This record gives sequence, structure tokens and C-alpha cells, in this order.
Amino acid sequence: MRATVSRQFTAATTLVPQVAVAIAVDIAWVAGQASSGQISDGVFMMDNKVRNGSSGEGSLGLHTVCNAGDLIGFQVIPIAADGSSGDTVIITGFADVTGSVFTGAGHPIPQPPLGGLPSGSYWIGQALAAGTESYMIQIMLSVGALQPVRYYVWWDATLTAR
Repeated sequence: MRATVSRQFTAATTLVPQVAVAIAVDIAWVAGQASSGQISDGVFMMDNKVRNGSSGEGSLGLHTVCNAGDLIGFQVIPIAADGSSGDTVIITGFADVTGSVFTGAGHPIPQPPLGGLPSGSYWIGQALAAGTESYMIQIMLSVGALQPVRYYVWWDATLTAR
């Protein structure tokens, strides 16, 4: 007797994160400072969890406080003058520095872009374990349209899941 197993995959539903992290980037300023790869200002991180105890709003050092199991949406938004010559910014990756709140299964991954922004501008992760984690975010700025120059910059932020 022979048995057959068939796997069926359904179309992914639209994920709605409980935590929204907005990363606003002053493209001209950061590009001017990015020769070392690390920056100290020009990037403004905010989340919707101040009520939970998040801190560092409006700085590079955002400390997000959420619940274990929460989905976390990360969206990078360019701050650029009108006629910015095609300047863009996207997230290129996340890396664990210390701790393991995301674990391997909750590590942020790219999602379809929102609001006409380029691919790579929106990622979702999940806080799967209680604890505190320091993680690195890397972004890529592309400045200019005719001969774009790319700058990669990174910094650390913190996530606590209860």
C-alpha cells in the first residue's frame, strides 16, 4: 500500500505588526557624514510603544519595549528636499549584537514596500523570546540619479520583550 502526502501552501496574509518602528533618514546629512560607515545623528527612530516604556524616541538609540510574540514592522523613510535627484534609502539588514529576542525564527525579513517607497524599505520581525536584545540595523542610501553613489551606514538599537 502506498500513501501520498500533498503539501498545500496558501497565499500569505497581510501581516499587521503590533509594533511600528519608523526610521526617518536625513539623506543629505547622512550621506555627507557617512564616509566611516557609522553615524551619530541624522537618523531618527520612533515607535508606537512609548506607553509600554520605550525610550530614545527621535534618536539612533531607540529602545523599544514590547510583548513577547509581537510582530515588529520597521519602515525607513527618506527626509529629502523636493527634487532630490532620485535619492533613496532602504534597509539592507539586521544583525544580533547581544541577546536573542528575535531568535532565528523572528529575525526581520523584507516585505513588499508600502506607500510607493522602494523595495527594501519595509521589514517585519517578531519578538519571540522574553528578554533584551541589542541589534544592528544597516541601511543603504543611494544619492543622485545620473551616477548614484551608495553609502552603507549602521547603528545599534535595543529591543526588550516582556
